[in-house]
Amino acid sequence: LAVVLISISATAASETNPDPCPGRNTCTECIYDSSGNPMPSYYCSHFTCPATVCCGAEEDTCYDENNTAVSCARLGSIGCPCPENETRCGNSTYSFGWCEAICCDHATEQVCTDEEGNPFCAPYGNCTQARHANLRAQA
Repeated sequence: LAVVLISISATAASETNPDPCPGRNTCTECIYDSSGNPMPSYYCSHFTCPATVCCGAEEDTCYDENNTAVSCARLGSIGCPCPENETRCGNSTYSFGWCEAICCDHATEQVCTDEEGNPFCAPYGNCTQARHANLRAQA
């Protein structure tokens, strides 16, 4: 079983022949010009096409929890969206940051978890003491 590779231009795929791969799947692959801009190309396959995201030179590729590319975010924007129940931490002029359940100061704090599985920040080495103080504060 082999994948049949046929290079089909974007124009040919959409205007000349509405179904350039009769009986097969029309898959997209990313080819980039010398400036890093995407020029989508198409090929025919008897197999299911992989998800394809073609981000440009001025974009960052966003990935899901399975490390599959799902979208693009413009450079200079806030970056890729965080998964549900997470927030953006550490973003700056030089970085989009990262996504976590809670943002701690990684220079002085660590992420700890209470008995119910809720994360909280505490000084390095003090999760147990901070947990008891946190529980007293909630009482």
